[in-house]
Amino acid sequence: MIIPIVMYHGQAPWSESRLFGDVLAVPSSVRSAVEPYLVQFAYLLNDLSEISDDELRARAMTAVAKLVTLCLKHARTSPDFMGILGRWIDVVREVMQVPNGLSALAQVLCHILRVSEHVERDELKALLAHQIGPETEEAIVTAGQLLIDQGFQEGFQQGERAGFQQGERATLLLLLLRRFGNQVDKHVEERVATASIERIETWTIRVLSAATLADLFDN
Repeated sequence: MIIPIVMYHGQAPWSESRLFGDVLAVPSSVRSAVEPYLVQFAYLLNDLSEISDDELRARAMTAVAKLVTLCLKHARTSPDFMGILGRWIDVVREVMQVPNGLSALAQVLCHILRVSEHVERDELKALLAHQIGPETEEAIVTAGQLLIDQGFQEGFQQGERAGFQQGERATLLLLLLRRFGNQVDKHVEERVATASIERIETWTIRVLSAATLADLFDN
């Protein structure tokens, strides 16, 4: 048995249809013909914007799940998130007491520090140390390391993509110089430098068949 569930944590209430078939991009001209064969199901909607904090606290979930759900609802947008977290400190204590609770808390803290513009690391550290104890410092340190690791990985991936795209442009310019020689002036170089990577790929394919630069750049 498979029951699909959507958990939504945007600010505005969920407004899309709860039928999967309604969100498929099927042209109206053929929908009646293909309708019997489309995947169709309804899904349970968990719209956190319409669920109170008291309801979340009362749910039959683990402490980790409750804390994660609270953070999804408030961490990104609530200016008073520290106050909200303070009122849920008993749930944080429960998280600390379960197996691997410290590791789970570190992941949650990493998410908070990553998405919130209203929470400072030292402020979070002080709250947890005061309300729970110095053992939470390890979770803060781990969260900080996770943020560093994630930032490094994202920076590496961005650099890798930028390097690949730069290589694509350099390859195209080399082919253009081999094919058209002195016709490749500063204007052509600027055009290659500012074009999208999709356009670069199209022009690279055309190098072998285009009779002139105008043919190659023809949109």
